[in-house]
Amino acid sequence: MSLKILSLVCAAGSLVTGAPSQDLGDGRQVPITPSLSEFATSNHGQKVPGESPAYFCPDSDPADNIFNVTRLDFLPTNPRVGFYQKVRLIGHFVSPTGDVPWMTVNTTYLDKDLPGNNPFFWGPLCDIDVLQEISVPIPDSEGGGETRADLHRSCPEGIREGYAVLTSWPIPLFPGFVPTGRFHAKAEAITQDGRRIFCVEGTFEVTD
Repeated sequence: MSLKILSLVCAAGSLVTGAPSQDLGDGRQVPITPSLSEFATSNHGQKVPGESPAYFCPDSDPADNIFNVTRLDFLPTNPRVGFYQKVRLIGHFVSPTGDVPWMTVNTTYLDKDLPGNNPFFWGPLCDIDVLQEISVPIPDSEGGGETRADLHRSCPEGIREGYAVLTSWPIPLFPGFVPTGRFHAKAEAITQDGRRIFCVEGTFEVTD
């Protein structure tokens, strides 16, 4: 369940039906598809850079968050029923999170009234992959070795300061389980003492 939620997590923008169209002059109407950034700004949020319709939650300044999100990507860009979906956040932790940082995800299906099931995800942030640039010793057969900085898992003792990549697992969007249509989602991560790590939200569409 939690993996599916994470694709409905870092979502934002809006791919709505009834989009505006352009007259070609011969009576035909061609839909005009707004850019992802146009969808996001229409929701009055600050656009998150990257290949997704995500924007920051409008109730606080993202500069005050512990995780400075510099990019958020949907992989692939357009979620589709019957395919796998991933979400990736790239950024910088400006301070350590302390033990067991926590994430909550709430989603709403906009096209029909469905029974509520929130929170859809409620658990440690490190249930997703958190990779950080960490210096680790590398042994060799001579008993010496070197120290090299590379991306490695950071958890469960907490997330340290520095560059990081947060990625959901491949999420199966099963037919019959995830309906097509528009979803609104909000994902917020906080520390155990209530400091905000990040918060993103918005609207996106799952298609056939």
